[in-house]
Amino acid sequence: MRKILLAAVLSLLITTLFAQSAYDEIYENSLFSASNYMAYPGPTQHQLTPAPRGYKPFYISHYGRHGSRYHSKPSTYNLPYQTLAKADSLGKLTVMGKDVLHRLDIIRKDAENHWGDLTPLGTQEQQDITRRMYERFPEIFTGNTSIDARSTGVPRCVLSMEYALMQLLRLNPDLNIRHNATHRDIEYLNLQDKELFALRKSKKATQLYKNFVASNNDSRHLMQTLFSDSVYVSKNVQAYTLAEQLMLVAAIMQNVELGKKMTLFDIFTNEEIYRIWKIGNAWWYIGWGASPATNCKMPYLQRKLLRKIIEQADSCIQQPTTNVHLRYGHETVILPFVCLLNLNGFGLITDDLNQLEANGWVNYRAFPMACNVQFVFYRKDPKDRNPLFKVLLNENEATLPLPSKRAPYYRWSDFRKYYLKKLDAYED
Repeated sequence: MRKILLAAVLSLLITTLFAQSAYDEIYENSLFSASNYMAYPGPTQHQLTPAPRGYKPFYISHYGRHGSRYHSKPSTYNLPYQTLAKADSLGKLTVMGKDVLHRLDIIRKDAENHWGDLTPLGTQEQQDITRRMYERFPEIFTGNTSIDARSTGVPRCVLSMEYALMQLLRLNPDLNIRHNATHRDIEYLNLQDKELFALRKSKKATQLYKNFVASNNDSRHLMQTLFSDSVYVSKNVQAYTLAEQLMLVAAIMQNVELGKKMTLFDIFTNEEIYRIWKIGNAWWYIGWGASPATNCKMPYLQRKLLRKIIEQADSCIQQPTTNVHLRYGHETVILPFVCLLNLNGFGLITDDLNQLEANGWVNYRAFPMACNVQFVFYRKDPKDRNPLFKVLLNENEATLPLPSKRAPYYRWSDFRKYYLKKLDAYED
């Protein structure tokens, strides 16, 4: 009874946390506005729901994003710098504008030749995630448990995998680890589907986004903060584009060492920060969520990842030993995958972009740096062919659109039947 009450209280606490609006969260902490550039916050649920009596964990299937990094393109740093440098050469910057130009110069020089590189924080994030995995499910990592790890070939992903594995080996040197980063795995680790990508550029999707930007953009205060000549701004500066560019630089700073000494969030009002995030959240929904503007198809970018996870789980369920599958890639995989599973309601379908937050479609809750999805399987004995499992999103227990009297635990047979039917329907 005490375990049941504890689980109920924890569930209520988690529900209360996510009931807080994105508006309130961003006003309280501007770092949330960084969306996919938000540094990994770690789990908010520190005590997991106990497994039903007699069930023990025996298998983990995981997909995780690389850890914190620099921006991957020089232009992300250089474009706003160049806009302000040109205005400065013509005497069009305020005192604050000159200060921001100076900060941008320091930031872009710090990032020079680090395009997309994993940072020390990114290393720590991966080590902490695998340490907690080991501590939460020690039964899986005993003896010479088999660990199979795969990564895309991008250096920050490969390094994230290696740092995670090094942490596991420190905890148990007897683990049987295999790891690889080969093109053969790319089809399910980071599928590139040109037909689906083309939907993002459709007239319907493009116009929907343009209309949303127009109705939510207000960069007047920021332009007045940076520039001394409003006529110059109206003729020479694309106000929202510059605001968005500056926000991208501000967002990445929490992931790099320089961010401990310098920020750019101070140049925005809370309202500006929220509005830019809100527009970005809508952009991610149209491009990766189940938006009607893209025929609700974008989550199926990760259909092959889901099939791979089902296939490998079916295999490991047949084995008497404990096993772990670790996969490392990108947030552009995690987000549509979470939507495909409809984890925590991220499979939302709506034409009204203003309703995203009210329905819990808040991007940073799904895909901060080092975001991850973990399927954790439980059984009573090795002969059990229909085990229970639960899904952790960023190490917090998540909900699935499946019936269960033991949620967050679900029957694997129910999951398998539901999602294979969903995938088959799409492919047919």
